[in-house]
Amino acid sequence: MQMQLEVELADGKTEQVTVKMSDIVKFESHWSLSIAKIGQEMKISHLLWLAWTALSREGKVKSEFEAWVDEVGGITAANPKASKG
Repeated sequence: MQMQLEVELADGKTEQVTVKMSDIVKFESHWSLSIAKIGQEMKISHLLWLAWTALSREGKVKSEFEAWVDEVGGITAANPKASKG
């Protein structure tokens, strides 16, 4: 399972990010929430955290979550349905 997110930074740049299974496992552990329920109980915080986790895994983000969020202007699901992969 993978999820595609697009992060718009405050400086206008965009970052496409692929959320992978390891990121989803971290999400479920951190939030105590099944990824299957994200559609029912989704918060922007959830999407931001998934994007931050994936970007951190890729080495594109070094800052802590709260500091990174200050740099974000918006986030969208580039592919609203999770895809198999």
